[in-house]
Amino acid sequence: MKLPIAIAAGLLATACATTVQSENVVLAPAADGARLIETCSRPGPEGVDSFFEVSPREVTAVESATMRLLRDKAEEYRELQGGQAIFDPFEWPENPASYTRAYVGYIVDGERMVYGDFRPASTLSTKGDRWATLCDGGSKFFGVEYSLDRMKVKRIAFDGSLGGLMFPAIEP
Repeated sequence: MKLPIAIAAGLLATACATTVQSENVVLAPAADGARLIETCSRPGPEGVDSFFEVSPREVTAVESATMRLLRDKAEEYRELQGGQAIFDPFEWPENPASYTRAYVGYIVDGERMVYGDFRPASTLSTKGDRWATLCDGGSKFFGVEYSLDRMKVKRIAFDGSLGGLMFPAIEP
Protein backbone atom coordinates (compact mmCIF):
# COMPACT_ATOMS: atom_id res chain seq x y z
CA MET A 1 0.00 0.00 0.00
CA LYS A 2 1.46 3.34 -1.02
CA LEU A 3 1.32 6.22 1.42
CA PRO A 4 -0.29 9.36 -0.01
CA ILE A 5 2.54 11.53 1.30
CA ALA A 6 6.09 12.41 0.47
CA ILE A 7 8.35 10.75 3.01
CA ALA A 8 11.91 11.91 3.51
CA ALA A 9 14.44 9.50 2.10
CA GLY A 10 15.96 9.10 5.53
CA LEU A 11 12.71 8.09 7.20
CA LEU A 12 13.31 7.26 10.84
CA ALA A 13 11.43 4.15 11.90
CA THR A 14 13.28 2.78 14.88
CA ALA A 15 11.42 0.53 17.28
CA CYS A 16 10.67 1.95 20.70
CA ALA A 17 8.94 0.94 23.90
CA THR A 18 5.54 2.64 23.90
CA THR A 19 2.43 2.56 25.98
CA VAL A 20 -0.57 2.21 23.70
CA GLN A 21 -3.53 3.89 25.36
CA SER A 22 -5.91 2.79 22.61
CA GLU A 23 -5.61 1.70 19.01
CA ASN A 24 -5.18 5.35 18.01
CA VAL A 25 -3.33 6.87 21.00
CA VAL A 26 0.28 6.29 22.05
CA LEU A 27 1.71 7.60 25.32
CA ALA A 28 5.41 7.71 24.54
CA PRO A 29 7.97 7.08 27.27
CA ALA A 30 10.27 9.96 28.22
CA ALA A 31 13.21 8.13 26.60
CA ASP A 32 11.53 8.54 23.20
CA GLY A 33 10.66 12.22 23.67
CA ALA A 34 13.46 13.70 21.56
CA ARG A 35 12.55 11.44 18.64
CA LEU A 36 8.83 12.15 18.91
CA ILE A 37 9.17 15.94 18.86
CA GLU A 38 11.55 15.84 15.89
CA THR A 39 9.89 17.52 12.93
CA CYS A 40 11.14 18.44 9.48
CA SER A 41 8.37 20.34 7.68
CA ARG A 42 6.60 22.11 10.55
CA PRO A 43 7.71 23.92 13.69
CA GLY A 44 7.86 21.93 16.89
CA PRO A 45 8.95 22.31 20.51
CA GLU A 46 12.18 24.20 21.12
CA GLY A 47 14.43 24.62 24.15
CA VAL A 48 13.30 21.36 25.75
CA ASP A 49 14.99 20.65 29.09
CA SER A 50 13.60 17.16 29.77
CA PHE A 51 10.78 14.72 28.97
CA PHE A 52 8.15 12.80 30.94
CA GLU A 53 5.37 10.32 30.17
CA VAL A 54 1.92 11.89 30.14
CA SER A 55 -1.15 10.45 31.81
CA PRO A 56 -4.42 9.58 30.08
CA ARG A 57 -6.05 12.47 31.97
CA GLU A 58 -3.48 14.91 30.57
CA VAL A 59 -4.09 13.57 27.05
CA THR A 60 -7.82 14.15 27.53
CA ALA A 61 -7.08 17.81 28.39
CA VAL A 62 -4.88 18.20 25.29
CA GLU A 63 -7.44 16.59 22.99
CA SER A 64 -10.38 18.57 24.39
CA ALA A 65 -8.57 21.90 23.97
CA THR A 66 -7.33 20.92 20.49
CA MET A 67 -10.82 19.91 19.38
CA ARG A 68 -12.26 23.24 20.55
CA LEU A 69 -9.57 25.24 18.79
CA LEU A 70 -9.88 23.31 15.53
CA ARG A 71 -13.66 23.74 15.57
CA ASP A 72 -13.25 27.48 16.22
CA LYS A 73 -10.78 27.89 13.34
CA ALA A 74 -12.36 25.51 10.80
CA GLU A 75 -14.17 28.09 8.69
CA GLU A 76 -11.16 30.41 8.56
CA TYR A 77 -8.92 27.58 7.34
CA ARG A 78 -11.48 26.26 4.86
CA GLU A 79 -11.41 29.72 3.26
CA LEU A 80 -7.63 29.28 2.88
CA GLN A 81 -8.41 26.12 0.88
CA GLY A 82 -10.40 28.21 -1.57
CA GLY A 83 -13.62 26.51 -0.53
CA GLN A 84 -12.40 23.10 -1.69
CA ALA A 85 -13.74 20.13 0.23
CA ILE A 86 -10.52 18.25 0.98
CA PHE A 87 -9.67 16.02 3.91
CA ASP A 88 -8.07 18.08 6.62
CA PRO A 89 -7.33 18.15 10.37
CA PHE A 90 -10.44 20.22 11.04
CA GLU A 91 -12.49 17.04 10.54
CA TRP A 92 -10.67 15.25 13.39
CA PRO A 93 -12.89 16.62 16.20
CA GLU A 94 -15.93 15.01 14.57
CA ASN A 95 -14.16 11.69 14.01
CA PRO A 96 -11.26 11.15 16.46
CA ALA A 97 -10.72 7.58 15.21
CA SER A 98 -9.62 9.05 11.87
CA TYR A 99 -6.30 10.08 13.43
CA THR A 100 -3.51 8.27 15.23
CA ARG A 101 -1.85 10.37 17.93
CA ALA A 102 1.34 10.05 19.95
CA TYR A 103 1.98 12.17 23.06
CA VAL A 104 4.98 12.98 25.20
CA GLY A 105 5.46 15.46 28.02
CA TYR A 106 8.33 17.91 28.08
CA ILE A 107 9.65 20.76 30.20
CA VAL A 108 10.70 24.17 28.82
CA ASP A 109 11.93 26.76 31.33
CA GLY A 110 10.08 24.98 34.14
CA GLU A 111 6.76 24.85 32.25
CA ARG A 112 5.13 21.43 31.83
CA MET A 113 4.08 20.92 28.21
CA VAL A 114 2.67 18.09 26.08
CA TYR A 115 3.46 17.49 22.42
CA GLY A 116 0.98 15.57 20.31
CA ASP A 117 1.88 14.26 16.86
CA PHE A 118 -1.27 13.73 14.76
CA ARG A 119 -1.47 11.75 11.51
CA PRO A 120 -4.31 10.13 9.55
CA ALA A 121 -4.96 6.64 10.91
CA SER A 122 -5.10 5.29 7.38
CA THR A 123 -1.44 6.10 6.69
CA LEU A 124 0.46 4.56 9.58
CA SER A 125 -0.29 2.36 12.52
CA THR A 126 0.94 2.46 16.10
CA LYS A 127 1.06 -1.34 15.99
CA GLY A 128 4.59 -2.69 16.03
CA ASP A 129 5.78 0.00 18.43
CA ARG A 130 6.99 2.33 15.65
CA TRP A 131 6.61 6.06 15.31
CA ALA A 132 8.41 7.51 12.31
CA THR A 133 9.38 11.11 11.61
CA LEU A 134 7.57 12.12 8.44
CA CYS A 135 8.20 15.05 6.12
CA ASP A 136 5.99 17.00 3.75
CA GLY A 137 2.76 15.19 4.60
CA GLY A 138 0.69 18.32 4.06
CA SER A 139 -1.96 19.75 6.35
CA LYS A 140 -3.29 16.28 7.18
CA PHE A 141 -0.30 15.90 9.50
CA PHE A 142 0.01 18.26 12.44
CA GLY A 143 1.56 18.74 15.85
CA VAL A 144 0.05 20.25 18.98
CA GLU A 145 1.98 21.98 21.75
CA TYR A 146 -0.10 22.24 24.93
CA SER A 147 0.76 23.84 28.28
CA LEU A 148 -0.37 21.73 31.22
CA ASP A 149 0.42 24.62 33.57
CA ARG A 150 -1.67 27.16 31.64
CA MET A 151 -4.22 24.57 30.42
CA LYS A 152 -4.18 25.87 26.85
CA VAL A 153 -2.85 25.13 23.38
CA LYS A 154 0.33 27.04 22.57
CA ARG A 155 0.45 26.07 18.89
CA ILE A 156 -1.00 23.76 16.27
CA ALA A 157 1.48 23.47 13.40
CA PHE A 158 0.76 21.73 10.10
CA ASP A 159 3.21 19.89 7.86
CA GLY A 160 4.29 21.53 4.66
CA SER A 161 3.90 19.75 1.38
CA LEU A 162 5.83 19.61 -1.84
CA GLY A 163 4.02 22.07 -4.06
CA GLY A 164 0.80 21.89 -2.08
CA LEU A 165 -1.25 24.09 0.20
CA MET A 166 0.54 25.38 3.31
CA PHE A 167 -1.55 26.17 6.38
CA PRO A 168 -0.15 28.76 8.81
CA ALA A 169 0.18 27.59 12.40
CA ILE A 170 -2.61 28.33 14.86
CA GLU A 171 -1.10 30.26 17.77
CA PRO A 172 -3.86 31.49 20.09
